Amino acid sequence: MTKIKICGITNEDDALFCAECGADFLGFIFVPGSPRFIEPEKAGAIAARLRESSNSSKIVGVFRDASNDYIREIKGVAGLDLVQLHGSEIDDDIRELGIPAIKTLHVAGALPDTHATPTAAWLLFDTYDEQRAGGTGRRFDWSLMATYERSKPFFLSGGLNPDNVVAAISMVRPDAIDIASGVEARPGIKDHAAVARLFERVRRP
Repeated sequence: MTKIKICGITNEDDALFCAECGADFLGFIFVPGSPRFIEPEKAGAIAARLRESSNSSKIVGVFRDASNDYIREIKGVAGLDLVQLHGSEIDDDIRELGIPAIKTLHVAGALPDTHATPTAAWLLFDTYDEQRAGGTGRRFDWSLMATYERSKPFFLSGGLNPDNVVAAISMVRPDAIDIASGVEARPGIKDHAAVARLFERVRRP
């Protein structure tokens, strides 16, 4: 079954709702300037509340070109299970970090090098944008994924929403999907009806 990551969580209500729907991963963005940025202490309080509720969603911290010391500090404050690296981090950085990592690859007209970060636990394929590292709401050409030899489990991201997610999964067969803007009322605030519709369509027998 395709795993689901809801990213850009900024409040407890959205986190609990997504977890109750069955989210496998919840993403908290620690990139200053992002419209979905959350303070580490607030994320930590939400993570604690989720664990009190016996939810099994993994807590993912999203970073871009942050120092390993900073990431480790936030891991402790926010109770992270994994980190997602959206910048120019290299495999040496991931190895030194010593935390299970999802490495984002930005796709334009072709797939980037999928072997550059062998230490990463996952890869995440997102749409390339000159201005933004993520949350663009735009999809890339999914047919490019046919060239990926699946040497590592991967997330599909970029422009996914409840209306196109079934087609995306059927075409790409990702191990997991990652969605932020596709289920939002506005940046950082989830549309619960859209979230419910997404889970219904992905998990439909």
